[in-house]
Amino acid sequence: MCLHRITNTKKTLPEQNTMVMKKEKGKFMVSVASPGEGWANKDMPMMMYPHLSQDGQIHLYKCHRRYIHTSHGWSRTGSSCPNDAVSQAHHGEKVNHEDESKVVRSLMSQLCEKFYSKGWMPGTGGGLSMRIGSGTDEDPFTVFSTPSGIQKEDMIGDDVFELDMQQRVITPPITPGLKLSSMTNIWYVVYNLRPSTRCVIHTHSMNSQLATLLFQEHEKLDDEGHEVDVLRLTHLEMIKGVGNHAYNDVLEIPIIDNQTSENLLAPDMERAIKKYPKCNAVLVRRHGVFVWGQSWEEAKTRIESFDYLFETAVKMKQMGLECGIAPSATSTSMNKKRKISENSQ
Repeated sequence: MCLHRITNTKKTLPEQNTMVMKKEKGKFMVSVASPGEGWANKDMPMMMYPHLSQDGQIHLYKCHRRYIHTSHGWSRTGSSCPNDAVSQAHHGEKVNHEDESKVVRSLMSQLCEKFYSKGWMPGTGGGLSMRIGSGTDEDPFTVFSTPSGIQKEDMIGDDVFELDMQQRVITPPITPGLKLSSMTNIWYVVYNLRPSTRCVIHTHSMNSQLATLLFQEHEKLDDEGHEVDVLRLTHLEMIKGVGNHAYNDVLEIPIIDNQTSENLLAPDMERAIKKYPKCNAVLVRRHGVFVWGQSWEEAKTRIESFDYLFETAVKMKQMGLECGIAPSATSTSMNKKRKISENSQ
């Protein structure tokens, strides 16, 4: 079923009112809710939940997930486990492969709206890609990409491009006039260098942009003279959320220079990913960050964890603390500075 933007709502509904379903005398009746009524008073908006149980709110949150799930789901038990949370969800058959492209398109619009609301995809910035299939002749990989220059909070499934692994468009958006994102080639850099990747997310969050100014040192990427800056973090709990790292490990995130167009980032992206195989992100100076995972859930978990760490790094810098130094070393350094200050007085 296609999703369509809602327009001219004032012509169909009274101003600031919404249509809801109420249970009266054992029957569900459609009525118009005034301001102050609605969800909190157990009047369920029709578009949110058309089939009410005795207690619609409890039923909605008890067994209905808010995100649309694909058949390539991830959970703490693993997607191949019979107890996998996705496959065992309410009415829990996995999505048929034929219908998965429709699900992926809708899911991408959901995620983009969520990231926009966080301030991570403002002003048409940022983007998202997902990949399905197994890479065989019978089940080839299919790549989905957000388009260029679209308001992410208004994006719908019909706006998404569908491509093959040679970057050829298989199915263009139904929405006319859309163009491929300038970062499309970046998706393929990640997919080719990290073959298990199923989702790549690019955000323009303020935290990621500011974090690119906190690098500790330059490092050589190769023998051809290419260099990269590195942001190091350690002894922070959310490091565990980015993959391949524990609390007391040193997380090294490469920072590459920005370019006039995102497609020009590909060579530096490739060098950085090869140089730092444990890291699941690349920062772009004064721009944002690319993050990936083996599923959309994992990529979402990582982008949220990385952004939390970027904010922590910026605030620690404001406090005079170094995010890349273990607490004991930092404490010793601060104590020495206090003693020097006391002696000078």
